[in-house]
Amino acid sequence: MSILTTTTARTMMYIFSIGGLLVVNGAAVAYMWNSLMDGRGGEPLRFLEGVGITAFAYVIIFAVKYGSGARPLAKQRQTSDTSVERKCAEMTPEQRGELRKHLAATCGRAESEGKSSTFVHEHRI
Repeated sequence: MSILTTTTARTMMYIFSIGGLLVVNGAAVAYMWNSLMDGRGGEPLRFLEGVGITAFAYVIIFAVKYGSGARPLAKQRQTSDTSVERKCAEMTPEQRGELRKHLAATCGRAESEGKSSTFVHEHRI
């Protein structure tokens, strides 16, 4: 096993590459801010302040990009009743048998295998 494929080595490469990008971007932000604000009377931006602005921008960008799709667990449970579940619950045993035969023919399953499967809301206690 190569030393570069271990988990520790890969973790260190990720940390150094992300840290390096943060340092380079922080230096670029501080340089651009100081060159644009030169002669306008403001204090120059220090390197660590540029790094802080860069890190804050990354957090905001990733929060907008990946945070909008996250839904609370309670909402997922409320919307779990789909129309398919409702239709299966309202089916008669004859309709379920017809559906089993149709699905067995369509999906390529043998008829003997189809009898062992269960459908939604068909569990017997």
